[in-house]
Formats: sequence, structure tokens, C-alpha cells
Amino acid sequence: MEFSKARELIQKYRDGTLTPAEKAVLESWYLDLGKADTEPIDAEYLESHLDEVWNALPIGKKPEAKPGRVMPVFRRLAVAASVIFLVGIGAYFFYTGPGTAPVTDAIAPADVAPGVSKAVLTLADGAEIVLDSVLNGQLAKEGNTSIVKTNPGEIVYKPSAENAGEDHTLTYNTIATPKAGQFQVRLPDGTKVWLNAQSSIRFPTVFSGRERVVEIMGEVYFEVTQKKAGSRKVPFKVLAGKQLVEVLGTRFNINSYQDEGKIKTTLLEGSIKVRESDHAGGGVLLRPGQQSELVATGKANKGSKSEFDVRTVDAGAAVAWKDGFFRFDNVGLPELMRQLSRWYDMDVVYHAPIGDHEFVGQIERSAPLSKVLKILEMGDVHFRVEGKTIIVTE
Repeated sequence: MEFSKARELIQKYRDGTLTPAEKAVLESWYLDLGKADTEPIDAEYLESHLDEVWNALPIGKKPEAKPGRVMPVFRRLAVAASVIFLVGIGAYFFYTGPGTAPVTDAIAPADVAPGVSKAVLTLADGAEIVLDSVLNGQLAKEGNTSIVKTNPGEIVYKPSAENAGEDHTLTYNTIATPKAGQFQVRLPDGTKVWLNAQSSIRFPTVFSGRERVVEIMGEVYFEVTQKKAGSRKVPFKVLAGKQLVEVLGTRFNINSYQDEGKIKTTLLEGSIKVRESDHAGGGVLLRPGQQSELVATGKANKGSKSEFDVRTVDAGAAVAWKDGFFRFDNVGLPELMRQLSRWYDMDVVYHAPIGDHEFVGQIERSAPLSKVLKILEMGDVHFRVEGKTIIVTE
């Protein structure tokens, strides 16, 4: 932002006429200024007038500064050419306090609404049930297992206690979410599952064997319930593309979208082992707060072990989608746009170089598309929406 514009915004702040959106711009610019290695123009003016602005902004307390210049206290966050701080900005656009209408009530007629709870259940005989269009209550019965819709965004599998020990033919169900959809399911063993947009899970209608195995695509979060057969613990396994996850009881997230190119597995609690599905050995053990990455396509040489890239991450950021947020932690523009594409059911076209923008912050997923794009445009990225397409213009 040009210094003349900053001076204008500072003056509007002092006059009490600064709008929330303008305050967000000023806040973002102040942070960006703090990353600069060189002394800014008119440092004395900035030091005397920006400190009072900083104290009024919701992103933190005024940094201690030496006389005559603004201290670059945020330089450590400058990991790319362009970093736009969205945490404080998002609060201006999406905070809903007492007496205010939810953001979803303010969608313009031509705007794009966010995703909702919707999915399709495919039964063992191939019959399909559109879950978002049926009423709460029992939907079907597979053997001795009842399938019950408990609320608009969840179904529960309830095995009957009667004849629980009998041997039944193994049957499978599949739940799939479309773009702009998400859903929850409680599996027959009590394990809780959240499906993000454009995802699916295939699972048996009863877990009666020596292991519990499910297969997923897309992004799925698990809270696995421990299960025993006598004194033996029954392992829970998740097949996601070329990766197999083995657990006993834990909380973790798997992102296996094909267009991401990598399978990311993030552990929140307990322990899990991740390995390639075509290798009986190898793999790595993850601790809470760790994330593994595995290239999603191709096969390792016969007899070799893939090297998983394991790093410590903010596990909360990996599962923020489940709690209703986009949370960006140095996320590049292409990855960010893929998230928006799936959640708003939009295509993305680039009419300008992508650049090396990175984004940090949090935005509510309940916001309409126009508000999300408006925030992102504060990072010198511009968009145009035509029908079902988001065009990145410059």
C-alpha cells in the first residue's frame, strides 16, 4: 500500500471514520511493514501515529520499538514474497455478535453460497439414499444393523444386540459427499467419521472379523473407538489410495484428494502407523502433532520402502474444516483455491501468473464466496466470478 494511502487511513482512524474493512487493510499493511528489513519512509511519523492504531487493533499489543523506527517484530513470519494475515481481517467480516444476523443471511442474489450437509448413501444392494432429502429416523436395515438419521448432517449404524454373535454375510455400504457437501457417520463399532467435500468412505455394515478395515477417498477425519475380541484388541485400518493407516483407538485426519498430489495424514491423539498398502513392512509411527506426507501416485521399486516426509504441524489447522473454518498456515494460492473449489462447487481458471503468495489465517466456511474472495484480494490477488468459474485475473 502506498504511504499516501496509509496516511489517509490513519487520519480517518483518528477522525473516527475508519470502516471495519479499511481497518483490516491498515492492520494487514502494518504487519507487512513490520517485516521490512529497511527503515520505512517517514519512520518518525509512523512511530508516532501507528502505535495508537496498533493498540486499537485486535491482532495483538503494540510491539516495543526503538525511537525513530517501527520494529520488524513480524519478520520471522515473512516466509514468502507475499503473506496476507487473515486472522484479524476475517474477524471483521465474519464475527457474528448478539443481535446481528448470521453471515449466511446476507448473501447477495448473485453470490455463491457455501457448502452444506449433504451426501448419498449406497446400500449393499446398490440402492441409493440421498441423505439430505430424507427425514430423521430409520432409513434402512442391513442384516441386524439399523441405519438411522439422527440429525440433518449425521447417520448412525446401530447393530442389534440380538444374534450379535452369529456369522453374517459381509456387506458394504458407501457414503459419498459431492462438492459443496459434508457429512458425519457413526460406524457400527462406534467410530465417528467426518467427511469433507468430494469425499467418500466404504465400510462393512458390521465389524465381525479380526480387524476393522475401511476405504476412503478425499478428506476424512476419524475418532476411532477401541474394540476388543475377548482380550485381543481389534485393529482399525484405513486404506487411502496407496497408503494404509493402522490404529487401535485415536483421532486423526487423512487428506487424500488426487489433485493434491500427496496423501497427508495428521495425528491429533494416540498413535498410528502409516505405510504403503503394498508393503507389509516399513512405514512410520506418528506422534500427536505430527503429519506424514506420501506422494499419492506411482509405486516404489519392488522390495523398497517409501520414505514418508514427517514433520510437526499445527494439527488444529488440519482439522479446522471439521469445525467450520478454513485455516491457512503458509498455504499457497493453488492449494487455497482447490479448497474453495471443492467447498463452493466452483471451477478455477488462472488468467494471470500464480506468483508466490502465501496465506496465513482463518475464515469461516459459512461465509458466502464473495466475502472470502474480498478478503483474499487484500493480498494483491484479484478475482472475477463468471457462472460456476472463479477467474484469477492478476
